[in-house]
Amino acid sequence: MKKLPGQYKTKVFALMMSFNTALIVSGVITFINAPSTNIFLQKWLFNFLLGWPLVFLSIILIGPPVTRFVNLIVE
Repeated sequence: MKKLPGQYKTKVFALMMSFNTALIVSGVITFINAPSTNIFLQKWLFNFLLGWPLVFLSIILIGPPVTRFVNLIVE
């Protein structure tokens, strides 16, 4: 399998991490607030599609300063 160049590592990580995070968080919050299965599935998809880009941008923007801070406090 051919690998992507290293320059894409941060963006691929952010894409995969944001997908999983948005899927889980939107699913749990929607489940808590949805009265039925039909409404749950419809709202979960909407909430996931709304949240995913927000989580992706958050990881892209907040990730580098958090990494620098972690490097300061961890050997």
